[in-house]
Amino acid sequence: MKTWKALITVGLGIALMPLVAPAGELLSVINDTLARDAELSAANSEIAIEREEVPLARAALLPRLDGGWGRTYNQIKTDNGPTTKYWQNGWMVTLTQPVFDWERWVELRQASIASAKAELEYASTWQALVLRSANAYFDLLAATQEHTRATDYLRAVREQHALTVKLQAGGEATVIDVQEALSRLSEAQLRQQDALRALDSSQRALATLTGRNITPTELSSTRRTKPWLKAKSLQQWVHQAETYSFPVQLGKLELRNADQNTEKARAQRYPVINLTASHSPVGASSGYSEPTTTNSAMLTISAPLFTGGANRARIRQAVAGEEKAQNTLLAATRKSAADTQEWFQRFNWAQERSNALGEIVRLNESSLEATRIGYRTGSRSNLDVLRAQEVLFASRGERAKAQYEMLSAYLALKAEVASLGMADIKMLDNWLTSDDQES
Repeated sequence: MKTWKALITVGLGIALMPLVAPAGELLSVINDTLARDAELSAANSEIAIEREEVPLARAALLPRLDGGWGRTYNQIKTDNGPTTKYWQNGWMVTLTQPVFDWERWVELRQASIASAKAELEYASTWQALVLRSANAYFDLLAATQEHTRATDYLRAVREQHALTVKLQAGGEATVIDVQEALSRLSEAQLRQQDALRALDSSQRALATLTGRNITPTELSSTRRTKPWLKAKSLQQWVHQAETYSFPVQLGKLELRNADQNTEKARAQRYPVINLTASHSPVGASSGYSEPTTTNSAMLTISAPLFTGGANRARIRQAVAGEEKAQNTLLAATRKSAADTQEWFQRFNWAQERSNALGEIVRLNESSLEATRIGYRTGSRSNLDVLRAQEVLFASRGERAKAQYEMLSAYLALKAEVASLGMADIKMLDNWLTSDDQES
């Protein structure tokens, strides 16, 4: 029993820690979500329910004392004699003690497993909620930045359109240049409207989780790509997932419970031994006209002699259930390993992509500035400027997207190994708001 109890230590240590942390915006979002989520509250109540199964199962092995009181009317008829009628009042105390009942011992073990399973399911629900709310916050940040970029792009296109109109008035730009600028202006306006709708949708989704409207704080920068994930090989991550991921831990508990079901099915073949004792004073025993006191004690042994094949069927059924649990555990282990590899690769890819896009943005900024200078001197066309603007703002959007994909992959990777906790959220919160970031 110590083995499977040790397995849930990692998840419970994370999920049952204090929910309130020094609140940056991300931490505040997580805490609000945890405080109001009904599913998490239900999982917490399930823990309280399942914990009571242990004392209930234990009680079935302890002595039971029952008491009662009754009033009886008696009538005794005797041939060739008078009829006797009388009332009797009496009470009774009965003690019952199971001496040997293996099935009840197995049920006590299963009650402990059910309690541990409820705690694991709570930890899994807690972690999934943290991951979901963090991703919703990242979506809001991304939508906010996309709206900012769309607004900046619209402003740049408007300025270029105004400049083109001015140059046309001086004979330095053509009607085609003006039409191109106007076309890009319409596209920029539509892009800003789409960004605004996406922002509104992200705010509603996060408000559903937290119960309040969230206006994200302005980020200092999103250019930092310093590898803040502690160095670990892929094999270490996979091994941890195959050992500690919540589906694997739950699968191990299910397998142990299935093993106990087999043991309980076999226990129905064993004899059951009970000790009973009773004390019934003052005429509680019927058939006597005078008050009597009856004391009795009895040791009973009962065993099934013939059940029509029911016991054998139960054992076969339990063995099949054990085999099913083994295969379910194997599938969960393989899936956890595969998902961990996927998120590990996604994190690395997003980090590399973010690094590359940071350099691309820097080059596109220089290219736009050079194209604007060339346009003023006549070596570049209006269309060249518009294209350079579009490429720059697109690369900025891709860079921010890669940043949030990296954050999301990091949290998902931690979740796969059941080690996602408030410390990780606090680190990301500091990372998002820190001024000490590398370009």
